[in-house]
Amino acid sequence: MSSAMIHFGLVFLMFAMVQANRRTCFCEIRTGTSSTSPLLADVDDIVYRHWFHYSCRTAASRCPDDCRNAAARFLDGSTNPLDVKAGTTACEHLGRTITPENRVHLYAHYKTSSCGHAGHTYLGEVCCWKLQFRGLNQILYLFNQSCDDEEFPIPIIGKK
Repeated sequence: MSSAMIHFGLVFLMFAMVQANRRTCFCEIRTGTSSTSPLLADVDDIVYRHWFHYSCRTAASRCPDDCRNAAARFLDGSTNPLDVKAGTTACEHLGRTITPENRVHLYAHYKTSSCGHAGHTYLGEVCCWKLQFRGLNQILYLFNQSCDDEEFPIPIIGKK
């Protein structure tokens, strides 16, 4: 057997080992606890690798927090409760008025590849105002952080 064939065989074996010792944490933001709830966003998946072995136990223990953190990065803010930046990003993606009576609850859904491990983590609730300005072809979606009908996005003169 030639040294080139042995070298190729070793490279192929190492590549196969690296691919076999990889787990993926699939992550999505959904508007309910069911995996069939409406999808707000497909968040970047997290890939775990180790040169020798990456166990399902390790991937399953890391995936929930890693998915929640990826969801917070996608929303550009903090979660549970949602801060103004994360809530505003969520409102922009939802693209509609969401009243306190019909508030939306966001969940980070995760699933670990080849491990049979899945679940969800609560991110927070969302209420949104839709503002459309006459004469301008612009719509803004603002986060109603307290989900309160009495709170207004823009102070009204004379309102006490």
